[in-house]
Amino acid sequence: RRRPAGWGQLAVFRCARGRVPPLSSREAAADEKLALGTGFMEYRCQELVGGMAAGLVQDALLHPLDVLRARLDTGVSSATARSAANPATALWCEAQSVAAVDGMRGLYRGYTLCLAASAPANALYFGSFKASQRALGDTSVPAAGRDFIAGLSAECVASLLWTPLDVLKQRMQVGPTDLGTLGATRDACRVGVVGLWRGYFAGLAVWGPFSASYFAMYEGLRRAMGSGDGATEASARQSIPAGLGAGAAAALLTQPLDCAKTRIQVGAVPRNLGLLSVMRRVYVQEGAESLWRGGAARTLWLTPGCAITITVFEAVERLLR
Repeated sequence: RRRPAGWGQLAVFRCARGRVPPLSSREAAADEKLALGTGFMEYRCQELVGGMAAGLVQDALLHPLDVLRARLDTGVSSATARSAANPATALWCEAQSVAAVDGMRGLYRGYTLCLAASAPANALYFGSFKASQRALGDTSVPAAGRDFIAGLSAECVASLLWTPLDVLKQRMQVGPTDLGTLGATRDACRVGVVGLWRGYFAGLAVWGPFSASYFAMYEGLRRAMGSGDGATEASARQSIPAGLGAGAAAALLTQPLDCAKTRIQVGAVPRNLGLLSVMRRVYVQEGAESLWRGGAARTLWLTPGCAITITVFEAVERLLR
């Protein structure tokens, strides 16, 4: 990665040209530390801005699929969607049902909340991933393991913002059409403000493995396509297919967990039930197909979403570098 030269580096260069005396070892060490600190802060700023842009673009394009996923996961979908033979048919039936009752407005439930909260959450997510990569860069951890750990770390940090967003957004997506942000907040906080973080650990059980496997697969695919590990440049021709492939695989692997997590966060199950208990309950009462009913919506939401966010993130970061 590129790093701006400090004054100490400039002085050493001039010494080689016979212009000025070199810095002492103590001065050079202090100057090198300053240069690393300056470069790190600048890099983080670019990552935060890139993450914000990535989140805004993804939500603008794919929010309707997120609405359909939440409705299919929680069982509030139409009767035709619940009786559909496969996830793709269920997705189509629910889209028709929502559009017929509420129009396009129904497919963008909770979108205004995303505009306010998704940008900082995505900034924290991508910034934490890159910071974790740097922290592990000088260790003996293999590249795939480093990307896996960095993805998991990014999710643990960003979920502090994402969990309240998910709790409120999903309540608006599956609730009455006139349920606004204040109404969703009141419902979530009936047990206190801690209600906004309901499902935090369940969310980590879903999105932690998702982010870890996604970034490990994404970076691996990039390396296989010729953008080496730690490369500063990644073209859209590399980012898009790598993001698509990694996003699709990670989305499918974690769908049953996401079904249970969504029911926990919207209050569709008793508070004392954990993630595995909810999955068992859905399996026993509704059958295995209910755990996978939102799979098509989730895959169609996350697969292009992952490709879009990582491509926008890297393009903005490269532009600001």
